[in-house]
Formats: sequence, C-alpha cells, structure tokens
Amino acid sequence: MNKEVIGIAGGMGPAAGIDLSEKIVSQTLATSDQEHIPLMLFSFPGEIEDRTEYIIGKSKVNPGEKIADIILQMEKSGATIAGIACNSAHAPPVFEVVNDILKHSNSKVKLLNMIEETALFVRTYYPSISKVGILGTKGSYRSGLYDKLEDHGLTVVNITQKEQELLHSAIYHRDYGIKSLTSLTGEAPQKAKSIIIDACLSLKAKGAEVIIFGCTEFPLVIRHNHVEGLPVIDTNLVLARALIYASAPDKLKPWQ
Repeated sequence: MNKEVIGIAGGMGPAAGIDLSEKIVSQTLATSDQEHIPLMLFSFPGEIEDRTEYIIGKSKVNPGEKIADIILQMEKSGATIAGIACNSAHAPPVFEVVNDILKHSNSKVKLLNMIEETALFVRTYYPSISKVGILGTKGSYRSGLYDKLEDHGLTVVNITQKEQELLHSAIYHRDYGIKSLTSLTGEAPQKAKSIIIDACLSLKAKGAEVIIFGCTEFPLVIRHNHVEGLPVIDTNLVLARALIYASAPDKLKPWQ
C-alpha cells in the first residue's frame, strides 16, 4: 500500500480542484482501484478570499491564511504531499504566507509549487524553445507570476494590459465568464472561448512558441493541447503529474 497520500487544496474555483483530482487519476498507472494513489480533496470555496482581489488590493484578507489552514486540516487527515489547484494562489504575497504558516505549525507536508513544476515541465519537454506565452488572471499578470521562467533561460511573453482586462472578463464575468460554469461538463459561452483564443493569437504574433494556461480554469473550456498551432500547457495537468511523481514515481504514465 502506498505510504504517501496526496492532498488537494481546492475551491479556487471548485471545478478546478475536481479537474486536478481527475487528472491525478487519469495520469496514474493502475489496473485496479487498489493500485491508485490515496487522494483527498478539500474544497471550501466560500472560506477562501479571491486571490486576484487580494493581489490587486481590492481585499485586505490574505487567502494564504485559509489555504494554509486547509492544508493543515488535510495533514491531520493523513495527507503527506499537497498541491493547490490555483495559479494565482502561488503569487508570492499569497504563497509565502502559506509556507510561513506551515513552517510555524511544524507541518511535515511536502507542498509542491505549481509554477516551479511548470518551469521544469517546459524545460524537460520543450527543450528547444525560447519564448513562452503566459495567459492567466489579472492577479497573475500583476504579480509577474511566471517571470521566474526567465531563471530557466526562457523569455516570457505577455499580452497587453488592455488584452488582460478582456481576458479577466472571460474568467469572472457573471454572464459569460468561466466561473459561471456549474460543472466540469458545462459549456462556457462562445465569447469567453473567443477571448482566450484571441489572446493566444496575440501571443503567437509576439513570437511565443508555447502557451502556458496560467489559470486552472482555462482548460475547463478549451480542452485541446494545441491552440492556433501552438502547444498549450495545462498547469493542472503538470501539477497532477508532479504530485504522482512525488508520491509514487513508478505509477506515473509516460508523457505523450
């Protein structure tokens, strides 16, 4: 029996946590129920402040405090390895608070960093590229969340601030935004999809050779691994594979 137990801090949004759980299952080599890795998902969306609202200064409540509390609750329930199903939650003002609370609580949980895992993934599977396009929330954009890719010899390409405002609406707008979805199988309005595709085209025009979907909710509505001829990196898929590798490397499916 696997000694490691994966814990997922979900609820950011709720469908993204479920999506991460499903990808852990789908990326695991197993021929029976018993061969799968123990997994728990804690989803308390009403208790976690919006990450972008905090990053851009519209909220005074740091969501990192509640995220850390959820991880500690999972640890009490047996989790040994954890991941957060949200890119913006990894912005330094939030993620550093999470790590500080875990450290001061003497937590033994191994918390993976989605951004670092994505950088490693790009370098491993796309070794010849030099320019990476980034799409994410306004919070990720403002915090320069993926700028650390430059430490790996990559050039980060972003959309304009005006384009970012439009992309933000594709996530948050109450009429056509992705967060208006009620399930993983729900269909986002065509307007949200079109905004995302247009943003991909903008990045392609700037020389991006691969695009990182730096929002875990984009793959819920655009399920292709290529958009406008460019490879698209699903950060939830990257984190799922990293969590499997950290807990049971022999159970990770080969990358295709």
